[in-house]
Amino acid sequence: MEVLRVYGAALLHPGLLAGVMAANLAAFWAADGSEGLPMRLTWGAAGLVAGAAMAGTLNLLGERRAAAGHGFGPRQAATVPVRGGADLHFRVEVALLSLPAEIRRSDAAAGIYAADTVRSWLDPGERVTVELAGDSVDPAARITSRPRSRALLFDHGRGRSNVNRVIEALQE
Repeated sequence: MEVLRVYGAALLHPGLLAGVMAANLAAFWAADGSEGLPMRLTWGAAGLVAGAAMAGTLNLLGERRAAAGHGFGPRQAATVPVRGGADLHFRVEVALLSLPAEIRRSDAAAGIYAADTVRSWLDPGERVTVELAGDSVDPAARITSRPRSRALLFDHGRGRSNVNRVIEALQE
């Protein structure tokens, strides 16, 4: 079922883009008017399928490298036990700043911390949150990472690596 969702999502975004590009490229060789329309549609459909196949396959290959407990898609989450103490607030902030990220919310009383990673031309940035639950001696931290852009359908490793880096920093 997850494979169908991945390839279905790949048909919508990268596949559709590849199909439109292939149809426009075929317009150079196709005849003008309605005579060239079947050729353009054929090239567009081939580009759609090829683009979806490449994007979906690359996503599934990347998911094989995911650790146990990490799900499909760009929204990644993990819950781990952490060492409690008076410096836990400081350790969570240092873990978030190691991404590199800018802390947007830091509420020690509620146990909720949120940070936004920097944007680049390849990455829309991520929203990484840490929620502490349990008693103060032996708390558990739920770390989540999701893209700031809602249009991103695939995890290209950024969300998973953010969650893993925060886990490593908290467990030191």
